[in-house]
Amino acid sequence: MKLRTIIFSSNNDPEPFEPLKHGRAVARTPAAVAVLAKEGPGAAPRFLPVLVVLSVLLWFYTTTGGRQVFVKEVLGGAYDSQAEHFLQGNVDVDTAAIGHEAMIVDGKVRMYFGPFPAFLRIPLNFVYPAGHEKWSRVSGFCAGIIALCAFAGLMRTALQFSALSLRARNWVGNACIVGFALGSPLLLLLGNLSIYDEAIIWGLAWSLAALHFALRSRQVETHALTRSLLGFSLCAAGALLSRVTFGIPFILIALLLALRLPRENRISNLLVLVLPLGAAFVFYIWLSYARFGSFVGVNYDYYVNPVHNDFAHKYGPFSLRRIPFSLADYFRLRFPGIERQPPFLMADRHSYNYPSLFSNPDSEVYISLLWSSSWMVFAAVMGITCLFRRKAFNLFARGATVALLAQFVCILSYFVLAQRYATDLYPFLIFCLVVFLGSGGTTLLRSRHLLIGLVALSVVINSLATVSWLINADQNVPAETTAAWEKLLGRASYEKSK
Repeated sequence: MKLRTIIFSSNNDPEPFEPLKHGRAVARTPAAVAVLAKEGPGAAPRFLPVLVVLSVLLWFYTTTGGRQVFVKEVLGGAYDSQAEHFLQGNVDVDTAAIGHEAMIVDGKVRMYFGPFPAFLRIPLNFVYPAGHEKWSRVSGFCAGIIALCAFAGLMRTALQFSALSLRARNWVGNACIVGFALGSPLLLLLGNLSIYDEAIIWGLAWSLAALHFALRSRQVETHALTRSLLGFSLCAAGALLSRVTFGIPFILIALLLALRLPRENRISNLLVLVLPLGAAFVFYIWLSYARFGSFVGVNYDYYVNPVHNDFAHKYGPFSLRRIPFSLADYFRLRFPGIERQPPFLMADRHSYNYPSLFSNPDSEVYISLLWSSSWMVFAAVMGITCLFRRKAFNLFARGATVALLAQFVCILSYFVLAQRYATDLYPFLIFCLVVFLGSGGTTLLRSRHLLIGLVALSVVINSLATVSWLINADQNVPAETTAAWEKLLGRASYEKSK
């Protein structure tokens, strides 16, 4: 059977980087030749033990030691209210549930957050009514596990045909999975599952799952291809309905997949690819119009927050002029402050006052990606280098890069700076990471120890800085959670800094 690699060739692309071609093995480096001869081209790394350990760790982290499962997070009940109104046949939300994030349209209260968490509340509240308004941590943990497993699937796909030995693939893959769990915004999102972060973590989870199925669809045929396309479409739909910035890139990626479908079962494959994502897109357009009378989504003219309302009306929520300033903030070199007591790093807001660019005079980017995810930034840079190689990648690889880069640029042009918004930068970085792991050749062989070392560095810095942010500066963490963290760290009393 003819094996095909991930993004480098498709069912119809006669391009390079296929492990078998015209009946003979093709390897990118001498090291790859030796590896393929010894272990076979399809030898995949094993991640299950690490996934199990990380899942248990993240459960205790999300639920504060397992004691705080059903907790009323800040405005988390808005999703329950939205779910109830959906069942009543309208798109309103209760004023008490949405509070200071309300949008008033013709005297009716609306919310601008994606509807997926609200849909999830419908069966949850039916099965266990006592959990009403307290599902945020259960919901967020489920999203976190989906994101973690999807990322592991991407690592398996990328490393399956790597030039590394099987042992090295296991080390690199498991290190990257640990880095994703503890050296990325996932830790922040699970530590604070208010209304803001719950939608973002679901958007990230479905985005990575969709990317996994997209790459898998380029490896398989017949019924397996149909299942992969269906998985992609469903996950892309979930991303779109969770947070639109995560979902839009996959509309272009779906088009790329449709253009390269094989002739066999083309109609059925096209239907499973188009129908779920198309239905989600139509629903999103309808919901936007029903909420705000606009097909393009949120309208800040209705926002009850006067600062953001006035700023967005005057300067617009998106502007390309903000990109260099946002890039400088998200990727700055400044190291977090150091303190003597646990958690030893100080994470807080910092002044970033550009009145015509950002609505707030300070930034909530408490730690640069160069410190929190240095391993991923390094791998992404190497992946971008691979993408610029002449004739190395086909239409799908280049198109997917452009689609995810558009999301990257979009969040850099937004009028608010916050650590949670940095999550929108990661699908592009992760795709470039996959490119590097799958095609790095001798460069990956030589830099694997550096990559693992950067993972360790990022895990330590990001973990300590995130805990500092949660107990010190984050205003949306419930008081009982902050108290539990202080007790764990041995801090008998704590005054929150402003």
